[in-house]
Parts: sequence; C-alpha cells; structure tokens
Amino acid sequence: MTEGAASRRLRAWGVVVLGCALLAGCASRPPLPPPGAPVPLRADDPLLATLLEGWSNRVAGRSGLRASVVLKLSSPDGERRLAQDVVLARPARLRMEIQSFLVTAAVLVADGSQYEYFQSIDRYHERGAVYPRLLFDIAGVPLTLDQAVAFLLGGPPLRVGLFVTGGERLPDGSVNLDLRDARERLARRLGFGPAGHLLRVEEWSAAGELRWQVDYGRYRDVGDDPFAHTIEFEFPPLASSATVAFRSVALNPETPDATFELALPPEEPAGEEGQEP
Repeated sequence: MTEGAASRRLRAWGVVVLGCALLAGCASRPPLPPPGAPVPLRADDPLLATLLEGWSNRVAGRSGLRASVVLKLSSPDGERRLAQDVVLARPARLRMEIQSFLVTAAVLVADGSQYEYFQSIDRYHERGAVYPRLLFDIAGVPLTLDQAVAFLLGGPPLRVGLFVTGGERLPDGSVNLDLRDARERLARRLGFGPAGHLLRVEEWSAAGELRWQVDYGRYRDVGDDPFAHTIEFEFPPLASSATVAFRSVALNPETPDATFELALPPEEPAGEEGQEP
C-alpha cells in the first residue's frame, strides 16, 4: 500500500468517527419543539423563580382591601347577582354588606373566630363560631374565610409541601408553572401573563381531578400596584361558578376592630292602633 493510499484511508476513517460522534450527540439531545409549540422549562429555570417571587412579594404586600363588588353566582339551583360592599383583612377578617335597591339588605361580619349575620327585612340575626361552610351557607360561595380573603387579595393560600417541578413558556409569552407534592403528583398550576401578572390558578386532587380553577383578569393599577378587577371561579365538583367584578377598590385601608363587629340598627317602634306607623 502506498503512503498516499494509507493517508487517504486514515482521513476517511476520521470522517466516519466524527460523523458517528455527531450523530450520537444529536441523538442524546431532546428534539426541539415545533414552531408555535410550548417550550418546556426546567424546575431551576430562573424565569420560573422570577415570576413566582415577584407575584408572591406583590401579594404579600396587600394586608386588606375595601371595595364595591358585584358577585355573580351560578349553580344547578340557578343564578344570583349580588351587589356588595366588602372590607377584608388578613388572615380571615371580613365585613360583607349585601345591597338591594340602594339599602343594606344583609350584613355578615367575621373577626376570624366569631361571626354575626343580620338580615334587615325580617331582622333575622345569628351569631356563632366561624366554620368552614359559613360563606357557602350565607352567600353560596364554597370557600372558607381565609381562602376568600387570600383569593380576593390576589392569589390562593400557600400550601406547605409543594415544590416547583417545571413549567412551559407558551407562544404568546405567557408561562405555566407546575407545583407538585412529595409523590410528584401535580397539585397546583399557576399561569402568568407576559407582564408577570397572575392569570390562572388550578388546584388538582391527588387523584388527578381538577378541584377548582380561578382566573384573574382586567388588571388596573391601584396606586402603583396592578390589581385584577375581575376574578372568575370554577368549581367542577359542584358544577358551580362565581365571578367577582370590582367596581372600586382601595388596598391596605385602615380597618379598626370595630369594622368587623356588628352594630344592629334599632328596631322601629310599631305604630299605635288607628295611627299610621
């Protein structure tokens, strides 16, 4: 074999080896997603940490609110629309005044441990210890007091034992972030818009069923804080939904303890017989 032929064989062998290495490297990499498809994000992607930290810090700065809202409820029993004036404070203090024809038809106050409820038309009055179904029994909302306060201030109560396990960036710039439990089961999914605003929260059961979904929209600045003026709730197990539309809102107002106490209006004296009441 001539020296030139041996040299050509060595070069050819080198090309084959290099080609095999390139093919092996390509085979070990995950395929790129097609154009327009969501881009997977690893748990340690800094974008996920930035979104989660920014939202958590913004919501943590909200200690309470005073607002005028319209609550729309839909369930198998029908639909209702309630105009309300609401004052709330963390973690579970609430004052809710239901308005009807420009008068206060009912008032619910709760200081976190005790509640009072009063209906002005028939002067019905009850009081007692706060219990989990209180808002459902009075207003048809399947949330506990602390859940309602947290949701209205911009997000669900935190759950201990959940870990960020990844997410995805969607073609429109929004991002989904997954939280799983110790057994790697999807427990909660957060959706953020391109500007970092929370758009959606999904809560999943251990059996993989959607327990509830909350959508935040119509963001407007309250002071220098972007605040969602529409919150939509879906409760698939109950086949019910609710929408909270803020007509006005003030964040972190002063709320003295008396705000969450009920001062009953005096009962009007009955008219004497034969006289106009």
